[in-house]
Amino acid sequence: MLMVMLVISGLAGADAHAQQCSPEDPSTEEPPNDQMSDTRLLRRIMLGLTGTTPTVEQYEAMAAAATPQARETLLRSALDDALASPKFYERMLNFGHDWITVGAYTTGAAGDAYQGDMSGHLLKCPSNSLRPSSYYQQNEYGDQSVNQCNDKDKQGNPATAEVHSHEPWWAPGTRVEVLGKAGSDVTQVLDSKGNTVDCGIAGGGYYDPALPTGCGCGPNLVWCSPLSGLGSMSNFDLGVQRRHPYEEPARLFAHLAWHDRPLSDLVLGNYSVGTNWLRALYVRFGRQMGSTALDANTTWWRPDADTAPRDPLHPTPNDPQAWREFVVEDLEPFHLALTNNKAASGSIERTYRFDPRTTLEAPKGIPTAGVLTMMGSLSSFPRERVRAARFLEIFACQSFSPPPADVHFPPYETDPATGGTCLHCHKTLDPAAISFKRWDFSPFSSYYVPWPFIPGVGRNRVTKEWLSGQYPHTGTAPGYRWKNAFLPNTVLTPVTPAEIAANPEAVLLDTMPESYTLLGEHGDGTMGPLGFGKLLVRSGEFDRCAARRLYSMFIGRELNPASEKRFIDKLAREFVARERKLRPFIRYLFEQPELRRGL
Repeated sequence: MLMVMLVISGLAGADAHAQQCSPEDPSTEEPPNDQMSDTRLLRRIMLGLTGTTPTVEQYEAMAAAATPQARETLLRSALDDALASPKFYERMLNFGHDWITVGAYTTGAAGDAYQGDMSGHLLKCPSNSLRPSSYYQQNEYGDQSVNQCNDKDKQGNPATAEVHSHEPWWAPGTRVEVLGKAGSDVTQVLDSKGNTVDCGIAGGGYYDPALPTGCGCGPNLVWCSPLSGLGSMSNFDLGVQRRHPYEEPARLFAHLAWHDRPLSDLVLGNYSVGTNWLRALYVRFGRQMGSTALDANTTWWRPDADTAPRDPLHPTPNDPQAWREFVVEDLEPFHLALTNNKAASGSIERTYRFDPRTTLEAPKGIPTAGVLTMMGSLSSFPRERVRAARFLEIFACQSFSPPPADVHFPPYETDPATGGTCLHCHKTLDPAAISFKRWDFSPFSSYYVPWPFIPGVGRNRVTKEWLSGQYPHTGTAPGYRWKNAFLPNTVLTPVTPAEIAANPEAVLLDTMPESYTLLGEHGDGTMGPLGFGKLLVRSGEFDRCAARRLYSMFIGRELNPASEKRFIDKLAREFVARERKLRPFIRYLFEQPELRRGL
């Protein structure tokens, strides 16, 4: 899309001239005299930063400017105006999608029944019923559940429905009617064996998850949802909840750009941004993991009571679709903030160390690390090695391709990181993949389609039975895979059989050992994706990659890391010198001579 815009604005030729005059080409004495006019430069600024052409008034002001100094002042003013425009946010959102290319938030049979929202589903009474637009839980009446909408019992006999009124989390400031026990304040019920059942834990069905029969939906219905799960539509359907975890990485990037935050918070930050729909996913995930910390929280879904920074496209105070900043641990207690009072932070000093080889205790959770620990991005890349590969490609500009035909490797035995042709990539992938083990999919709460969970944490402790390789529908599906993937004494799983026998959760070791290196750096012992994010930043690869991506976006030319390494390093230094903030770096780029060159 960017190249199309450049062609339209007559700038595509700048690429060819830039190739001839590369900053790394010592044979070039002087660049050609190809300075574009001030009006074309104005057009380039506006197209690059807002996706729109200059206004007639801007063109007229430029034509009326009598001196080069006056025209330069107008250009700087246009640059400042563009950077302050909500259109800039939209451009950065689109660029965020191009850069941080996550996949669909879906898994399971064919994605047709994936219910990742983990909520009891509320259905709406039809318009021709006695109680149109009222909500009810299907499991209360089984196949005859719609009878509630017509004041009938399960057998179809007349029976006035139990009616409750609530201000729902998905529509703050409004009231909805809920029929039956779903609208009650019941928090515990007894099962058929007389055991107490927690109403906050949903169970999965073929299409619609449900709370245990007789349960209420919790305060403000936070345990339930009127949505059709994550839907059977694609990520690109704005009407389904799946769109929101897909949007989250790009929205965070645009948020950082708009609010002048360091872009390194993409891989180090303990905070994110979300609508009520996305926030509900995190709240329900924590509840399914075993935390009741949010049961009494009646503010996370109230935009008008939220003073946190938000996107400029939803300024209405009570808009539940506003992308508002939140510290993830405030909604999902197993995503650790690691700051005093859970303050928002992207500090590289945030640290949490945990080694299952030396303790039988469970970790408190995983340290939050921006995009690297988002529900959507982790779930769209369903295995640890795939996550490592994609994040190295996105944030370190790494590429993975087959080795040359004439390269020979040690024979493959049991570890692709130490033998066989796979060694070519896995020597890098596996030390990185260690960080991404603690995210998987469990059928604990759904008999048909698995839901995401953090293994070894909360109510999802791992025992030796998990690793037995039993049939997946017995509740040990992750262990069935781990038995084959997490082999002891391999680069991916540097633990011994004895350590696994002492603690089966040792296979989940997700801290890179000190003896390993990744991107030329040793880890500092931080567990999980945050440890990986620190290596990205400390190695300088994040800065070099970000500089390349941003240069390509705003100047319109891809940099060659083989022939332009010193220039890339210089750009990275300038990026870091500006605290990794986007607006200051854009101003630096727009002062460079290459920006002004054209046909």
